[in-house]
Amino acid sequence: MESIKLNYHSAIESEENNCHFWTDGKFVFYERNNIPLKNAHPKKMRCWRNFAYDDERVFLRNKPLRGVSPVGFMILNYSFVKTSSHVITENGCVKVNNDSVIQTLDNGMWYGSSELSAHGYIKIDNTIWYHAHWNDGLTKLTSVNAKHFISLQDGVLGMDDKKVYAFGKIVAGASVKDFRKIIDSIYCGYFISNGKLFFENETIREASIDMIHIPDEVLNAQSCIRLLVCDNRYYSREVEVSYEIFEEWLNKYKGIANKQQTD
Repeated sequence: MESIKLNYHSAIESEENNCHFWTDGKFVFYERNNIPLKNAHPKKMRCWRNFAYDDERVFLRNKPLRGVSPVGFMILNYSFVKTSSHVITENGCVKVNNDSVIQTLDNGMWYGSSELSAHGYIKIDNTIWYHAHWNDGLTKLTSVNAKHFISLQDGVLGMDDKKVYAFGKIVAGASVKDFRKIIDSIYCGYFISNGKLFFENETIREASIDMIHIPDEVLNAQSCIRLLVCDNRYYSREVEVSYEIFEEWLNKYKGIANKQQTD
């Protein structure tokens, strides 16, 4: 991924590309906001998604980030960018040194959204951070064994040598010792641990892997798995639902599969 020159000339055109900034040739604007960015020269500006920078400043949306140097601006993945002074997300930034070791642990994308959104883990020196585009924003993981921490590549789940994390926080009641995803896929947030069934950060019920069935309609859709049957009871995400509601969702998955076959 690379930042791009500011060459979109309308808000609509910028929204269709991976840059939310545009210019009328004289001023620089963010999306449909008609107030120009202060002292921003369109020929010097480069952008990527909600970030823009010139020789002096880094902008997040239509605001400059104070104390953040634009030198060495680099896109790390869908969630994180860096400069010589900071690692930056849409909801916060971490100050770094020239010798800081920075390692993204996934591609920074969340599988669970109907539209692509920024979620992911990163290791900065000996600390692990998690970014989500809503709620807590940028979170520093606590009580984590950073040496053994891995992301499960779905934008939600991660683990060290003992604990399971979801959205950057410890999942109560889950452990790595017998952790097992229902399906070995980044598109599934269901897992078994300590004799319980979980969806992401929520405990659903006591269960074992042989009690669980995922309908073919869901598997064939090649989409986010948010439905399953456990012990002849029906679940959507972490909530038990009636068969009528479950069937409505199955029909939506059928529609997704049919569309994928015709595309």
